[in-house]
This record gives sequence, C-alpha cells and structure tokens, in this order.
Amino acid sequence: MQKSYIHEIMNYRDFFKGESRSVLIKKNIVGSFLIKGWSCIIQFLLVPITLRCLNQYEYGIWLTINSILLWIDMFDIGLGNGLRNKLAEATANDDKKKSRILVSTAFSTLCLIILPVVSIIIACIYYFDCYGLLNIDENIVPDINGILSISVALVGATFIMKIIGNIYLAMQLPAISNLLVVSGQTISLIVMFFLTFLDIHSLKIVAIVYTASPLLVYIISYPITFTRYKYLRPSLSLFDKKELKGLFSISVLFFIIQVAGLVIFASSNILISKILSPSEVTVYQITYRYFSLIIMITTIIAAPVWSATTDAYIKNDWKWINGIEKKLRKVFYLSVVAIIIMLVLSSSFYKIWVGNIKIEIALSAAMAIYTLIIVYSTCYSNILYGIGKIKLIMIITLLEAIIYVPLAIYMGERLGLIGIVVALIIVNSLCAITNKIQYIKLSTNSARGIWNK
Repeated sequence: MQKSYIHEIMNYRDFFKGESRSVLIKKNIVGSFLIKGWSCIIQFLLVPITLRCLNQYEYGIWLTINSILLWIDMFDIGLGNGLRNKLAEATANDDKKKSRILVSTAFSTLCLIILPVVSIIIACIYYFDCYGLLNIDENIVPDINGILSISVALVGATFIMKIIGNIYLAMQLPAISNLLVVSGQTISLIVMFFLTFLDIHSLKIVAIVYTASPLLVYIISYPITFTRYKYLRPSLSLFDKKELKGLFSISVLFFIIQVAGLVIFASSNILISKILSPSEVTVYQITYRYFSLIIMITTIIAAPVWSATTDAYIKNDWKWINGIEKKLRKVFYLSVVAIIIMLVLSSSFYKIWVGNIKIEIALSAAMAIYTLIIVYSTCYSNILYGIGKIKLIMIITLLEAIIYVPLAIYMGERLGLIGIVVALIIVNSLCAITNKIQYIKLSTNSARGIWNK
C-alpha cells in the first residue's frame, strides 16, 4: 500500500526521498506552506487594520479599484505564463543560452508594452466620469482620478518587475516566487499599522501603500536574482524575434485565458459596486477572503505541479503525471471536509474578525460551493498548463466570460449579492468539468481534435 503524504511528513527522511522532480515539489510545497501561512495571517490582519483607516464605504471603493488594477496584468499578452513554459522546457534541456534569450526577449517586450498602456489608461481616467462609472459619491472621495492614476503607475512598474517571479516558477521554485509576494504584503501590513497608530485616514495613502510595497520588493530582488543566476540576466541586445514568435504561440492562448478569467474575477467587484453599493463589495470580499484560505492551500500544493509537469511531459513520463493527479484528487477530498468545517464556524469567525459587519449564512454557503469548484478545476488545470494543451481551456474560459457578465447582472438585480456568487458557481462549473474530461483523454492517449490542442 502506497504511503500517504501524512505518513511521509511524519517521517522527515522518507518525505524528502524519491524521484528528484517529486522531491523538488515536496520541498517547494513545505516552503510555500510556511510562506503562505504567513501570507494568510497578513491577509486576515490587513482587513480589520485597513477598516480602521477607511470606513466600510471607502474600503469597498479600494477593493473595486484593486479589481481594476488587476486588468493591467492582462497586458503582458500572456508572456509571463508563456515564458514560464518555454523557460521550463529550455531548463529541462539544459540550454542556458536559450534560457537567457527567452528572459531577455520577454523582459524587453514587457517594457515596450507597459509604457504606452499605462499612459493610455491614465489618459482615460481623466477623460471618463469615474465617479459615475463606479457609483462613487464625490463628497466622500474627492480625488478618485488622482488615486487611480498613482495606483496605475505603480502597478505598471510592478508589472514589468514581476517577470522575476515567473523565472522562479519556471525553475520549479514557486516558494521563492511566493516569498517575493508575501514580502510585499508584509511591508504593506507594517506601514498600515503605523497609519492606524498615527490616526491617518486617507484612501490615497492606503492605495500608495498597497501598490508601492510589492514594487519595492521586486526592485530589491532584481540584482539578487541575476547575481545568483547570471546566465538568466536580461539584456536588450539579446532580444530575439524568433523566440518572441515562439513565446507568443502559447502566450496568446494564456492571454485569452487571463482576460476571460479576469472578466469573471475582477468584474465582480465592479458589478457589485454598480448594481448594489460599494459597501456590499466589502461584504463580498470578506466572505471570499475567508474561504479563499482553501484556494490558497491547494494553490500552494498545485503550483509546483505546473512546471514539473512540463519537465515530465517533455520526457514522456506519464507514470509520474498520473501519480501526481491522484495526489491532487486527495487534496480536493480534504478540501471538501475543510470547507464544511469553515462554513459551520463562519458566523463566529466573522464576528471576531471584522466585528458587526453582517454576512448572511446563505452567502457563505454559496461562496463555499464556489471555492470547491475552483479547487477542483485547479487540480487539473495546472497539469494541462504544464502539458501545454490549453486551447480547450481558452475556449471554455472565454465562453464563461461571455456568459458571466449578463448572468451576474440578471442574478444580482434579483437575488442581490448571493445572485452574483451563484453566477460565479454556474460559469466556473463548465471549466471544472471539461478540465477533468480532457485530462482523462490525454492520460489514456484517446484525446482527439480540440481535446489534444
């Protein structure tokens, strides 16, 4: 009988023995759990601390702005994830020269993309009526244009530097990528604590703290990363149009998936703010962040699988891939148990965490179901991403995005906040189902047509 992960963890030496690819995954999972554990604490602490700097209405506005900032991520045209796959392939083949060319080409392209994009977005901010678009009271927030412009500029700079995280992901070191993220969150927490201590209440300052902190971490990590990995140091002279074409061949698919996924995820806050109220965004995000703890844990486990699967697929090691799928399935079963426990404890936890903000149990139940669907889908999507067979995921995710907005508006107007979450459940179920079917077809060598692209 195969030993369980729990048994292996109890025996430290056994846990870190085995095939090198699996050992590296285990080390990154352990490291990521420690790092993400701290990240989870930070995320929970930031909510009540930020609510001391901002009232519920202002906090809802900040969450909505943060959703808009997520759209900037899509302007890499999927290059980050494309680099992750291509660099993982080059590393598997021990081709250091190609690895540096790939990093240089991706980095240069991101710089060329982000400068005009940020300029256009800032110009649009001052052209459109942001108060009307986001249903914001100008008397409560007098300078929304300035807040948005500063935030976009800082996030744009971070957008370029985030390529460092993709490099670590491609090298099967997601724990390092997670460490960079959590370091930025830690800085935000420390500064936010001092803002409450100094009794400072400003949405603009809060926006600067949240957007400047991760940028600072990436700026510091840049020389450290490329001193250790000199063969990956980007250079404009190494830009290669041929490699750019190779990156774009898979990057475009990732880009469409990113855009479609962002329509589903990020537009929720905007729709809630417009249909209901910015205050309801706060309620939605509190519920989401509580249950997203399970998403975070499963992501920690599944993240190393992506690039490791690329390595295994290049070497035609389906035995390893099938073995990792079975373990991810066990993770999902454990998630079901954990979600049920969290749902039972949710009302008591909310009261301790955020005080008297009222959250219906029906909303928590709906969010619990949505979380399980995301977890189930992730168990298979990371394997498919690693294999590179993502055309079907692109089509289904695009279909979900097209359906979601009108469905969310319809459900939200009739059922309120719960209706928005129900819409999320419906559309995300499509990809969860097709991901599993596609994996089965690929693993049994029966994938044909769209199932094999």
